[in-house]
Parts: sequence; C-alpha cells; structure tokens
Amino acid sequence: MPKHIIILAVPGVQMLDVSGPMDVFAEANQQRGREVYKLSVMAINDPIVTSSSGTRILADMILDAPLPDNLDTFLVAGAPLLNTFSSDDALKNNLCRWSQHAQRFGSVCSGALLLAAAGLLDNRRVTTHWAVAEKLSQEYPRVCVEADAIFIADGELRTAAGVTSGLDLALSMVEEDLGRETARNVAAQLVMFFKRPGGQLQFSRHGQASLSGRAALQDVQRWVLSSLDQPHNVSTLAQHMGLSARHVTRLFNQEMKQSPAEWLEQQRVFHARQMLETGGLAMKQIASQCGFSSVDILRRAFMRQLNVTPSQYQKQFV
Repeated sequence: MPKHIIILAVPGVQMLDVSGPMDVFAEANQQRGREVYKLSVMAINDPIVTSSSGTRILADMILDAPLPDNLDTFLVAGAPLLNTFSSDDALKNNLCRWSQHAQRFGSVCSGALLLAAAGLLDNRRVTTHWAVAEKLSQEYPRVCVEADAIFIADGELRTAAGVTSGLDLALSMVEEDLGRETARNVAAQLVMFFKRPGGQLQFSRHGQASLSGRAALQDVQRWVLSSLDQPHNVSTLAQHMGLSARHVTRLFNQEMKQSPAEWLEQQRVFHARQMLETGGLAMKQIASQCGFSSVDILRRAFMRQLNVTPSQYQKQFV
C-alpha cells in the first residue's frame, strides 16, 4: 500500500513549502517505477488556497475531513505571514487529530508555529525558519528550538527550517523509507544536495546588531562596530562604559540575551561574511580587519556560528 503523505496548505502558503517536498516524493515514485507515495494537499476549510505568490492551489481535502484508515505523514507548510495567523480551538484540535493519527507528523518552515500553538511541540527538538526561530522559542518556552538545523527528526516528529529545506526533509524521509541509493538518485535528478553543507544560519541576514538597550549599551555597540579591527573584549567594553566587567556582562545577558564575548564574535563573523561576499581581500586581511588574531581563529568562529568554514561560505555566496 502506498505511503499517504498529506501537506496542509494554510492561506497565504509559500508554494515551495508544498511543491518542494511533493516533487521529492514524486521523483521517488519515478525512481522506483511505482506509487510508493500517495500525495495529497489539504486546506483548512476553503479547498481553493491562494498562495503568497497569488497562485491558487486546489486542495484534495479539508482539515475537518474524516481520518483515513492509513496515514503515513502529515506536514504543515509555512507562510510568510503565518506569525500573524490566529489559530482557534477547532484548528488546534484538528491539527492534534491528524498529527496523532499519522505515523509521522511535522512542519516545513513557519508551519512549526501552528503545531506549537496546538501543544504538539512541547518538550521536543524542532527547527523552523531562522526569521521566526526566536518568536517560536519565546512564545513557546517548552519547545527546544535549534535555529541552525536544516531539518530535525525527533521520534515521529519531523521539522524543516525554511522553504527549500522542505526538500531536504522530504529527501531524508525517502532515505529513511527507501534507502540511500534511491535518495541519492532523487537528489541527482532534482539537482540538489544529498546532504547540504552547514546549517541554515549561513543564509540568515541576522547578525549585525540593531542598536538596543539602554543608552550606555547603544553607545558601546556603536563604538565596537566602528572599530571591529581592534582587540575588543569584555574588559575594553567595561573600560569604555566606565563599569566593571561583571556589570557589563550582566547588562548584556539581561538586555541582549547573550554574553559580551558571544555578541562580539557574532558581529565579527557578520562583518567577515559581508567582506567575503564582496570579495577582493585575502583571508588574512579579512581576519585582521574583523578583529580575529589569525585565519584559524576566524575559521573556528565561522564553524561555531554557521557550521561552515569561511572558504565554504565564500564558494556558496560569491
């Protein structure tokens, strides 16, 4: 019997969150020469769903339909404005009904917000699009959000980061179901990575601080960002602010939710990313201008922040 895959398309859904995984499963059918996967799109109520691009999708079923006898996977696709979407009790109950009936359930991109609202992600490891990861973590503190992951499998739960990572998630399920050779053939046919290098934060445009906090913190942020090539540390920040290092650390933790050292490294890496994307400078020059004492220290900071080396980052984004 084919494995039934259902993807819920909410109003304003991003097309690739639906079509990307569907094409991976469809290609697996082609590779095996039979219907391994039966694919369906679900809507919340109106079967005609208008996507974020304006393209309309005709769903096969709606959310309050009777449960099928056999359901392998239920996924909730994301939408650019899903963080403003209001989920009522009926929606939450139906999400629970379908998720608990499926062998596997999960989300693509910001679809994790709906699952979290229904209580389905409590005490689970998940990922979502980097732009809403902080919102998910803050609004649902019982959810363990791993913001850099491309996708995560936690028991029967599957979550993908953002947009194209839905393809990575679907490919991982094909490998799980049909083996590595079939999954590699699917990846080759779709011209995609079998295993994507690094995490999703290498695509994030977050990083450079938008000045925040009390005036003294904003002042030290401006000072550091204008002189990143200098050997700043918590002591130099404290000296500039006229405070003790312990007090500065406390201020950063309270208002920036990170230590001064973490913030400094984040700014140095963000600045290095911009320089790598522009091109023209040697790696040693970039390290020096961003305040890293050596190329090796720059490389280690990149691996901590983005899970790729500076050279790998430059190859992908230049």
